[in-house]
Amino acid sequence: TEIYTLSLHDALPICWAATTPSVVTFSATAMTVDCSQSNVFTTTFTASVTVAPTISNPKDGQTINWFITQDGTGSRLITGFWPASFKWVGGSAGVLSTAANSVDILVATYRTTTTSWYCTLLKAFA
Repeated sequence: TEIYTLSLHDALPICWAATTPSVVTFSATAMTVDCSQSNVFTTTFTASVTVAPTISNPKDGQTINWFITQDGTGSRLITGFWPASFKWVGGSAGVLSTAANSVDILVATYRTTTTSWYCTLLKAFA
């Protein structure tokens, strides 16, 4: 993460942060998101996921954004295979968009006290 500060004639500073995304190599059975690498992740799904991804090295309070893109075929699923540590709004696990080339964003924040990720899925960016 890089943090930049600009100043406009000694007024309040204007700050912004840019996080370099980390590519998560797709695997239907052994995908790992390493939270020590970034807070932003990208993956293109080329098949359905049959084993829950591993989310490793989280820090308390860390929020990740995982951009999940369907390939040109689409219809790739992960329903029912999210990590057990994921807690979802309303108790229902997120279901990916299935249109070809659609993009969903998993937003998840980790809490050490509960060893849980609090998740939501923003869907169907096209």
